[in-house]
Amino acid sequence: MRKTTTSVVIPTYTISGDLEILAAKCAKSLREADEIIICEDGGTFSEMLKNESDCYIFNRKNVGFSANVNRGWKMATGDFVMIVNSDIEKISGNLSDLCVEGKVTSPKIENQRIEGLAGCFFVVPRKVFEQRGMLLEQLRTYCSDEEYGHRTKDIFQKIESVTVSHARSQTMEAAKVDQTRETDRDKQIYEQLIEKGQAAH
Repeated sequence: MRKTTTSVVIPTYTISGDLEILAAKCAKSLREADEIIICEDGGTFSEMLKNESDCYIFNRKNVGFSANVNRGWKMATGDFVMIVNSDIEKISGNLSDLCVEGKVTSPKIENQRIEGLAGCFFVVPRKVFEQRGMLLEQLRTYCSDEEYGHRTKDIFQKIESVTVSHARSQTMEAAKVDQTRETDRDKQIYEQLIEKGQAAH
């Protein structure tokens, strides 16, 4: 019987040494995966992150979180693809527990209670994303994980045996992103997509 394989996609925006170290820590904590893909979205080329990954994608132009995630997702070869924010660290459990055929899963986040899909860490079987797609790139920074959660809520499962820690919003704060403005923009686009029947809610 063939072994189930796992890919981890870590989107990064490396604009400081602290963010580089945070992303490297994330990758190291997930090294049990068969493949680690780090996608750099317009920040600094990092030898450290290149060395921590099996595939390092560097792009000079910043295309936004959702498009950056999808770029790595398309490159992933695993039976299960784990979408993981660069400010995540695995604390305990086995990544294989998150691989449930036909289910989208998220681990327990020790410092953040999220009942449904956790946008900072979710796992999708290859057959599911082939049928239901990836993130909506019209939603540049926010809301794309929320929309994906709605799109897959009928097959979602929380896995309590895997625990991670989330150093929330580190990248956005370092980039001095106006989170209110960005959120409002994406919410407006999200509502328009819902009205057109092009987004789940």
